[in-house]
Amino acid sequence: MENRLLLAFVLSLAVFVGWGYFLAQVQGPLPVQEQSIETQDARSLPPQSAGSTPSAPSQSQSSRPAISTPAPVNPFPGQEILIQVSAGKTHFTISNRGGVLKQLQLPRFKNDDGDVIDLIDNPDHLTAALALKANDAEVTAILQNAHYEPSTTSIVLDENNPEGRLTLTLNHSSGLQVIRNYTFRFDDYLVAMSTQITAASLASRNLQYQVLLGPGMGGKISSQTDYIVFSGATVFANNERIENPPEDIHDTSYFKGDLKWVSFQNKYFGSALIPQQGTKAGIVFKEKDQAFVGLELESVQSSANAEYLLYAGTKELEILETQGHDLVRMIDYGWFGNKFAFLVKPLLKVLAFFYGLTGNYGWSIIFLTIIIKVLFSPLTHKSFKSMKGMQKVQPYVKIIQERNKDDRQKMNAELLELYKKHKVNPVGGCLPMLLQIPVFIALYHALFFSIELRGAPFIGWIIDLSVADPYYVYPVLMGATMFLQQRLTPSVGDPMQQKIMMFLPIVFTFLFISFPAGLVIYWTVNNMLTITQQYYIYHIAKD
Repeated sequence: MENRLLLAFVLSLAVFVGWGYFLAQVQGPLPVQEQSIETQDARSLPPQSAGSTPSAPSQSQSSRPAISTPAPVNPFPGQEILIQVSAGKTHFTISNRGGVLKQLQLPRFKNDDGDVIDLIDNPDHLTAALALKANDAEVTAILQNAHYEPSTTSIVLDENNPEGRLTLTLNHSSGLQVIRNYTFRFDDYLVAMSTQITAASLASRNLQYQVLLGPGMGGKISSQTDYIVFSGATVFANNERIENPPEDIHDTSYFKGDLKWVSFQNKYFGSALIPQQGTKAGIVFKEKDQAFVGLELESVQSSANAEYLLYAGTKELEILETQGHDLVRMIDYGWFGNKFAFLVKPLLKVLAFFYGLTGNYGWSIIFLTIIIKVLFSPLTHKSFKSMKGMQKVQPYVKIIQERNKDDRQKMNAELLELYKKHKVNPVGGCLPMLLQIPVFIALYHALFFSIELRGAPFIGWIIDLSVADPYYVYPVLMGATMFLQQRLTPSVGDPMQQKIMMFLPIVFTFLFISFPAGLVIYWTVNNMLTITQQYYIYHIAKD
């Protein structure tokens, strides 16, 4: 029974890992968003890139108030100024040309090349992050290319100066007036923003506006185990988390109702626009091959006044819970892991507690493993005792099975009488193990998705617990401990099952070669503790 359970557990593990990979390849977004079928012709206009020039007005626009003709050489004269904002955990570079984000760096984190992580990844120079867009190509060009007047060119925040404000002002000759405010706080990933657009002279155009985020506003990360993690445009509306793979984005999708945020995210980082006042919908669309998200602003007579927040930072559980706005729903533990999220979060908090004591996530994993093992020790002890009892009666079981091989009902009756006489339960070793499976699955996902392990060293050659052991030492050690554990476990199955079980340590070793080192350390330490408990029960403890 125990061997069958272990075999079933191994197969289940392979299924949920494989199923996660399968979903990552074929699963599309949930069909809850509104697809715009007959949108206004102005909305279907592609966003202007930062270097674009305004297009000529069509005949249908000839009756509109004329915008001043731009100079033939440079339609948007002025000098680009890059405003630097140092806010502790974040560093922003904002251009006064369009008031867009050029860089958004997280000094705490480094990429594979040793450079500071930049959440902005726009190599094709598409529409920049935080760009404004209108349903009029000429107005869009002004919003994205005109040079705003900055209130300052540098902001440095610290504990003594915890808040800073940047105001960008545009007074265009067309009558378009724009005021963009950014409020930064020290060591806070949230930025409070407001946009005020006044266009009285253009009221007849019925202008509508959007603030955009993208493309790639999560930055690129390198991970050996990202195949079950969605990276890209994500929306949280009406209590549903909606993922939007680029290949599934064809028209602009509008998300209304109880909209909490629109975002870009990857395994470890995320950026989101959070509506506050003056917004009416979230949007997802595609420019060229890149996905964009944004907020559609409420507009009255071509004027708009909106407030919203920008979150740009890590997907650490404690930080997202503290920030509110349901940002914690940016964390996704995969299709299978979400079923055990009620266990994942407590495990992460315990892991963080031990890190506060040790300053090392490798030791934190070991202490967490010990705590879990201690909690399940009574159940494990009962399981091993049941296995030991089943081993003693196994010769009698074979005699009964051989004697009654043609009468299954009589065989079952005699087996029950045998178990009752010797006070053993054939399923006694199974149930305690079954109760531990949800905890293992939860811990697997807690370690797999935890940014806390990213770049976290342990000892020796393990310099990053979130990636595989480069020398395969821990996977081999894990396989060896699993083999030893198997040798200590009583064999009560048929010869074919026993042969299959002999191959499991080899299968697990190759399976765990690509797993993050943190997970392999957990499994290895758990095996060592189990071996100790087995040895005590089978060789030291008296009946």
